[in-house]
Amino acid sequence: MKKEDLIIKWLDNNLSEKELKAFEQLDASSIYAKMDRAAKRFKAPEFDMDASYSKLKALRTAAHSASSNWKRYISGIAAALVISFGLFFALQYSAETEVIALNSEKTDWILPDTSEVVLNAGSTLSFNEKSWSSERAVHLKGEAFFKVAKGSTFSVYTNQGKVEVLGTQFTVNDRPNYFEVVCFEGLVQVSYQGLTRELTAGKSLKVYDNTPFDDITSKTTPTWLENKSSFTSVPYFEVVQELGRQYNMTITMEDGLNNTLFTGSFTHSNLEIALQAITIPLNLSFTINGNEVVLKSN
Repeated sequence: MKKEDLIIKWLDNNLSEKELKAFEQLDASSIYAKMDRAAKRFKAPEFDMDASYSKLKALRTAAHSASSNWKRYISGIAAALVISFGLFFALQYSAETEVIALNSEKTDWILPDTSEVVLNAGSTLSFNEKSWSSERAVHLKGEAFFKVAKGSTFSVYTNQGKVEVLGTQFTVNDRPNYFEVVCFEGLVQVSYQGLTRELTAGKSLKVYDNTPFDDITSKTTPTWLENKSSFTSVPYFEVVQELGRQYNMTITMEDGLNNTLFTGSFTHSNLEIALQAITIPLNLSFTINGNEVVLKSN
């Protein structure tokens, strides 16, 4: 879902509970900055409040307090108009497109060059449509699968690293304290804090605890496209966080489990079966309480 769509639904007071949570996580500073810039372009019609108020006072004999309320009411309407028009122009004139996959959902998107991207749960992608013809570049927060159309260099920027390709299929996973790139077809170049790796089909690079690890895969696409998350020697904290994103749950566990390496998978269609899949191998138990899950050692 695009950020603009979330804002419009917010203005219409038409957000679902899940969409409201996503809206509250948006970078408010960027929204208000756009509104401010747009509001400066918008010039509201001149309104002589004193003259209008004098005429109103001559016609009415309401108490002073009621008159003050009327003034505040008029001011409120004027402010609301400026904000609404400012937001309208911000959305109309912004060249930046932002696509959002809320927790427990995936989002497909076609980029301007017909390249395809699928965002995994809890991920955001942004790009500039106006400059796309001169620079194929996207900014990613979270995880996405790319099928890049052949052409000039295609760049994926994340908080932790940069990925460059010409035309290929790959995933990038940029999460707090975890970074992973998997190449499924073609050639991918990864840059991470001074480290550069070229990955051919079937190769991957993982980084956690500030340490890079090379790995291989026999898969041709990420399993989460088929509603199953699979892991090979991945820190347990990332496995738990991914389950939380897929089911929109908050999961807590003992700190000592964070860096335990986990190999296995879980389904996206049944929470209890998914929890069993990630707890039984480590001899853990779980308790579900509404939208919260607690993992404990047996």
